[in-house]
Amino acid sequence: MIARVRRLYHNRSVANTYYADIPALKKVLLTEPKFHDLFKYSHEARWITSASEINITKQSTSLTCQVWDYTGWGYTRYNARDVGKSVLGYVVENKVLHNALLSCLQDTGFADIISPVQVKSVLFKPNSPLVAKSMLSQEPKNNKASPTSYQELKGSSYIRQQLAKVELNDGKYLYARLVVGADGGRSQVRSMAGFQTTGWDYKQHALICTVEVETENQIAWQRFLPNGPLALLPMGKKFFNIVWSTTPEKASELKGMTEDDFIKSVNNALVHDYGSHPQSQFSEIINGRFKWLTGELVPSISEPFQTPPRIIGLSTARMSFPLSLMHASDYASNRVVLVGDAAHTVHPLAGQGVNLGFGDAAALARILNEGIVTGSDIGEISLLKKYERERKLVNLPMMAVLDGFQRIFSADFGPVNLLRAAAFNGVQILGPLKKQIISYAMGEQKLPMFPFNHNRVVDY
Repeated sequence: MIARVRRLYHNRSVANTYYADIPALKKVLLTEPKFHDLFKYSHEARWITSASEINITKQSTSLTCQVWDYTGWGYTRYNARDVGKSVLGYVVENKVLHNALLSCLQDTGFADIISPVQVKSVLFKPNSPLVAKSMLSQEPKNNKASPTSYQELKGSSYIRQQLAKVELNDGKYLYARLVVGADGGRSQVRSMAGFQTTGWDYKQHALICTVEVETENQIAWQRFLPNGPLALLPMGKKFFNIVWSTTPEKASELKGMTEDDFIKSVNNALVHDYGSHPQSQFSEIINGRFKWLTGELVPSISEPFQTPPRIIGLSTARMSFPLSLMHASDYASNRVVLVGDAAHTVHPLAGQGVNLGFGDAAALARILNEGIVTGSDIGEISLLKKYERERKLVNLPMMAVLDGFQRIFSADFGPVNLLRAAAFNGVQILGPLKKQIISYAMGEQKLPMFPFNHNRVVDY
């Protein structure tokens, strides 16, 4: 079998992983140095069904999400019961998710694990179909094979010249029918393949860390501040993840604070600073006197605004990274394809970045499988462009919506503030609209401009 090399999906903090089936049918897993440490962890996750669901034992569920504006003029609460679900989503530690992926790979029967190793370069050949692919798909039916028989073609240097050439840092090479770049916003695969990108810098940094709160709950909290949103995401028991999008200067200041000063700053930003808390009377009046305006009632319509739990401790180091919008002009070329942040990056305010990446991976797997069934070469550009067309129909409209949200919620201007407040209150009281928003965020509702159901994974 001709070599196949693929890239595992990962976020910015985890190293890259390659695997390949080399010509002698010997399966090999190649991991870079940082990923090597994952082999030391005991498995905290397992696959329930083939490539469809992961049962993660170390997880936190979110039952409710509360979003509000710093002006105190409006808020929205989303509840899993609004759409007849038991949970809205999961907040999962990155190493747990990667352990699940690793477990799946090991269960598929990899013979060798080479770790640590790094990919030094990837050389992609000009577009040319793999010759005699029908001969490579099956053994000859008789012993009278010509000089260009199956065995000779399979090992020939000519065939290798049609493949992507992967150079490792130890001087060895792999030849691949397809290289999948899923190596993040600063993708080396994208650069090696020569893909161009468009986009812009939001002039914001996201500060992230884990904190301990005073009281345990399963609510995801997000307050929109003048310089960007501050989110508090449940991790289980009394631990929460913080994602604070703010100016680079403010992010640097927050990272340099003492632990006590940082905790005080976060508590003030969530509860005390800027405007007062939103009042619940508006929703109560609408639901009490004008129920006919709200349509189908959902449980969260009557839920009052709640104050977030008080943070009492810092559990991890504080890190930050710049935020930007980026889109690759092409997702695919001969023997190479991009997925996830390698193809597109968005602002984290609505938590859809990783969802788009999972949607890419699912679509690519399905299209490659369709190609294999019909006998196509999986690295053929015509097959890969089918994936690109499908995903751009989903990704580009979503990127436009998220970019619009970022601009609206970053503006501190009277009329815009009123518009935001009206939007929060409108979503809070209009049951059918709220249900559509929740269902779409969970990947279960398709809007007219999104003809493909991109995923069913929620990422805050």
